[in-house]
Amino acid sequence: MKPEILSKLAIVNDEEKRIIEGEHKVNKKLYSAFAKEFIVNSHRLMQDGEQISLRRHTRFADFPSHGHNYVEMTYVCSGEVTHVIKHREVRMHKGDVLLLNRHTQHSVRKTGEEDIAINIMLSTECFHSFAAALPASCPLSSFMAENIRSNGEAEYMLFSTEGVPPLENLFENLCYSMVGNDILSVDILKTTVALILRHFAELPECIITAARHRSDSELLQARIVEYLRTDFRTATLSELADKLGLSVPYLSKRVRELCGMTFSQLLQEARFEEAIRLLDSTDLPVGDIIIAVGYENTSFFHNQFRTRYNCSPFRWRKLRREASSEKA
Repeated sequence: MKPEILSKLAIVNDEEKRIIEGEHKVNKKLYSAFAKEFIVNSHRLMQDGEQISLRRHTRFADFPSHGHNYVEMTYVCSGEVTHVIKHREVRMHKGDVLLLNRHTQHSVRKTGEEDIAINIMLSTECFHSFAAALPASCPLSSFMAENIRSNGEAEYMLFSTEGVPPLENLFENLCYSMVGNDILSVDILKTTVALILRHFAELPECIITAARHRSDSELLQARIVEYLRTDFRTATLSELADKLGLSVPYLSKRVRELCGMTFSQLLQEARFEEAIRLLDSTDLPVGDIIIAVGYENTSFFHNQFRTRYNCSPFRWRKLRREASSEKA
């Protein structure tokens, strides 16, 4: 970025002067009208009817945990900026871009004089007007879909523009629009952001991280399912409890609440799902399959298989292969 643009962006503004002179913290009233919950409101930062706006991130103080009623894109012009999202530190360096949907709560660590970042604020309406220009299968399209849902999940995407001249130039144009004598029109700003998003959609190598932050219950359920999917041969409730740092009785209760089955029932589901896969896709003897999915008692396996599928494993394989041959 041109030094003259950076030098103008680095000028200490009135809010930062107050912080330096003794306030030592961000004045929440400048950003939000809510007393109980800190939600940065677009009406405080954008003019009536404005769909896109740019502002420099406030330095010299921690920016406390907050949400916002718009989509925020942060670009680091120089130095470093560290966000904290769901207890996870997201450290940004020069050229990095963080895209946050409107469901995401985050805080920002105190930054210094040379840590310069700009925030691009996009109304939901404006952000979703870019959707038609993006491939439906790209991660950004999924991000947009989650943002528009009223009960959507918190989600962020972290990109790097380093070594991608078109993106570096587009962000420099945005920065120049903040400090130059020529004020860019709303249409030009929107077109610039649309081009940035299109580049991100078509250059997957720019994506550093894409994360969706689910509730604690959803995260626990996902970890239970993943454990059973990968460790079904030797899985035990006590081992999972140890991995999660939970007591066995508490985890047993949560498994039933979240999954609708006991741990043993879930384990059987995982094992028989793998047994079916092996019967259908391999020529392994049934005895070997029984051992492969974690059972030592062959009689138990055969009895459970008949109860579930109304036939023996041998007949299951025979019928499936006959059906496949007929289709061929």
